Amino acid sequence: MHDTSHIVSAKYAQQMIPHFRGNPLIEALPPTMTDDALIDALTLMPEFDPSQRQWSTSNRFMMLKSMQNFMIPMQNHVELSWAMDSMMRAGYVGRAPRTPGHAKIFQSIYEKQLAGMGFSQTASSRTPQISTSLIGISGMGKTTTVNRWCAHLPKVIYHEEYNLYQIPYLHVEMPSDGSSIKGLAHGILQKIDELLPGADYYSQYALKGKAGADTIMRSVARLMNLHLVGLLICDEIQNLANATKGGQKVMTELVSASNDLKVPILFIGTNKASKVLGIDFRQSRRSSGHGVSPWDRLHPGTAGQESEWDAFLEILWQFQWTRKPVPLDPLLAYRMYDCSQGVIDVALKLFASAQVRAMLDGTEKVTPDLILDIYENEFKLIHPMMDALRRDDLEMLCQYDDIAPLNLQEYIENAHRKLNRLKSPLFSVRATDKTFTPRLAAGLTSLGFSAEESSEVAEAVAQADSSINLAQGVKQAVSALTSTPSAKRKRRTKVQEELAPDRFDDRQEDYRRAIAHARSRGVPILEQLQEFGMAPLLEEVIEI
Repeated sequence: MHDTSHIVSAKYAQQMIPHFRGNPLIEALPPTMTDDALIDALTLMPEFDPSQRQWSTSNRFMMLKSMQNFMIPMQNHVELSWAMDSMMRAGYVGRAPRTPGHAKIFQSIYEKQLAGMGFSQTASSRTPQISTSLIGISGMGKTTTVNRWCAHLPKVIYHEEYNLYQIPYLHVEMPSDGSSIKGLAHGILQKIDELLPGADYYSQYALKGKAGADTIMRSVARLMNLHLVGLLICDEIQNLANATKGGQKVMTELVSASNDLKVPILFIGTNKASKVLGIDFRQSRRSSGHGVSPWDRLHPGTAGQESEWDAFLEILWQFQWTRKPVPLDPLLAYRMYDCSQGVIDVALKLFASAQVRAMLDGTEKVTPDLILDIYENEFKLIHPMMDALRRDDLEMLCQYDDIAPLNLQEYIENAHRKLNRLKSPLFSVRATDKTFTPRLAAGLTSLGFSAEESSEVAEAVAQADSSINLAQGVKQAVSALTSTPSAKRKRRTKVQEELAPDRFDDRQEDYRRAIAHARSRGVPILEQLQEFGMAPLLEEVIEI
């Protein structure tokens, strides 16, 4: 059953917006936001209070996860939002339902179908009439800004008087192979099906029969006109550069369809997309066609003049959940810029990851050395991209589809697991604890050593170093026991007796099968035994 909570009645929308009359499609849209309202809509920051620094480490980890959606509106973000609003409203001019303009578009699609024509390149195909492109450095918040702006629009508006559904925007990703017109058409069909109650266009047009790419695209065009799509957002446009052939054809189809349907298109992509769009990225950095400039990284300000990077970093620095917050000084600011090169996503994850490490190692303090260590060890995959940015090597940057330093949520979840391990007796119980020796001896006995030698070695390990924990003690004890010839012989004899033919039983057969299964899968034998429940975890063995 379709969820219809995202559908808004046009009558209700018009009551809320009494000032714009004439075109029911534009009337039904929310009013253009003021500057203050737009900034509020784009802003996204965690709920922070200094008292949270005293929370448990686990709870502070949870707060750090929220940093992945952190957003501070800047000039580029506002500029893009205004452009999308303008494009969508301009695209609806002359397309009101049951008007000559709307009918003319249907007629054009029908005539092309009769003539067996698709959307072909014309003199204006490479210059969409009311469309634009946004290219630039990955990790600067392009898609996030689009999503934040789109969130203020109803996904679907129902016009009762026309019995029609209006879709203000469609946000789709370009096919990953870069050359599939069908893949793009399928994505649009599926998106419309998700939005409209009872719609099953994907099955109707994509699965039935053997329709070619041109036929499916004509069907998509009819549906976009029927359901009054206001703005088509084509994300990951750089995927078209992956095509061995056909990438330009996809682009031509899109642009020609935009011109025919009067539906504006916003193309979003990384620097690599400039090749697909036929743009010289060096020149595009100095231009701002259609009100959208290419997005570059942020830069530090000069003496006496604060930049957007400086303002961003000052706001970001307030969100310290470590118990020993530090003020932002010139050295920290330099280190943050040097390791992130002004890329917002990298800076956010670098700052959050540094806090995670500080919490885990107990220092509870972000330092320049810690930031550098995180960059050197956790962000290795992006070093080539960061080096290209330092050199301002645009050709090299165009080779990279994305700058994705790490998955912050996954990183914090791994840190959470490490924190839980540190709380276990393996790490918390030291040699000075009265339970250390019996725990260690019990663990050694479960590993096959005799009770007598296990107790002797456990006692010796505890006396040798009072600062070690159980995990370290187990390593030392096993090393000592296995390096003793007599112990090797005792253990080998015991194992040989257990596996002797006259003592062979179902349990031994199960173990041998588990070992064979582990070898066939290429996984450690102990891991396979634990998966089958045939070997206890060390934490379970030493728990007394």
